[in-house]
Amino acid sequence: MKDLNTKDIADLCLGATVLGTGGGGSPELGLFLLNRLIERGKTIRLISVEEVPDEEFVIHPAMVGSIAPSRGEDRNTEDYRSRILAEDGPLLTGLRTLEEAMGRKAFATVPAELGGYNTPVAAILGALAGLPFVDADTIGRAKPELMMQTYTIHKVPITPMVLTDLRGNSVEVKKTASFKDAERIARAMAVVGGGTTAVRCPVQGKVFKKTIIPGGVTQAMKIGGALREAERKGQDPGQAVIRASGGTELFRGAVHRFEWEDRDGFLWGTIFVRGEDKYSGHELKVWLKNENLLTWLDGEPYVVTPDLICILDGKSGYPITNSNMREGLNILVFGIPAPPFWRKPEAIDLVSPKHFEFSIPYTPMEKIIRAF
Repeated sequence: MKDLNTKDIADLCLGATVLGTGGGGSPELGLFLLNRLIERGKTIRLISVEEVPDEEFVIHPAMVGSIAPSRGEDRNTEDYRSRILAEDGPLLTGLRTLEEAMGRKAFATVPAELGGYNTPVAAILGALAGLPFVDADTIGRAKPELMMQTYTIHKVPITPMVLTDLRGNSVEVKKTASFKDAERIARAMAVVGGGTTAVRCPVQGKVFKKTIIPGGVTQAMKIGGALREAERKGQDPGQAVIRASGGTELFRGAVHRFEWEDRDGFLWGTIFVRGEDKYSGHELKVWLKNENLLTWLDGEPYVVTPDLICILDGKSGYPITNSNMREGLNILVFGIPAPPFWRKPEAIDLVSPKHFEFSIPYTPMEKIIRAF
């Protein structure tokens, strides 16, 4: 058990954004809200997976919706931020509705994914409700679709699920025909409300311990801390992030084209990067659906999902979300091997290029990376 301070939460938001692979929500919003809670005297308590009692239940809050640049304007206002933390705001409303459906109180919150907002949101709801949040998540990165989680493979129900938004809409989903339908329902609500908060998937501790991916929060804090220390010591921040994450550099260059559209509750796009320095004369293309999911090097398939494709500012080493991607940026692209669970035969189809209708076989990144 650890109570997080302001340095911890800054490291967390920064590192989780790296692991968010371009998605996972706004780290600025996550950090602002966590700092606001500390100012109010709230405790932000992190616990390990092993500290969850077998008979208690954990729940998974997350923001669902497009991360397109056009969606970000309203999220920077004081009114928007205050409503998230309000007693009748979407987080506490969702938790109370879900607890009523469960017929009992939740023991802790768990990040649904690793990302600049969707990891902090578990800490935010926990602090609001006086609950700890757990050092774990369901995928080991950010993901564009709700069903991309360990629970789908283990057949752990995603319902009951409560969907709330800042407009005051609240929907309790008692049962769905499939995980895919749960995603469609949540996405439809996100389109209606301009983004929705899903408080979902109550999982009992004894099941949770067998099905979750542990350690993502502390991994994020380690990465954020490495970047902060590199800045302080005048070291190469990008290389510090890569070392701390266990990743490998893939490409450096300038974004010469960024094509995107805001459609069906997602940011869809392609980033075209013209190589510089030792990568001069080469081009990397990155395809995204909220998150970075596939790459092509000089027109040939390269590193792909579920391996993590992370993008940093080429100079500062800070992660760049796809909400803030733009032409002219100088970037560093690196990859991190996916958690072993997602490379298993029974899991790979849910997160591989095949899931996104690309006829590209998954090859582990360490077998395909080129030396320049």
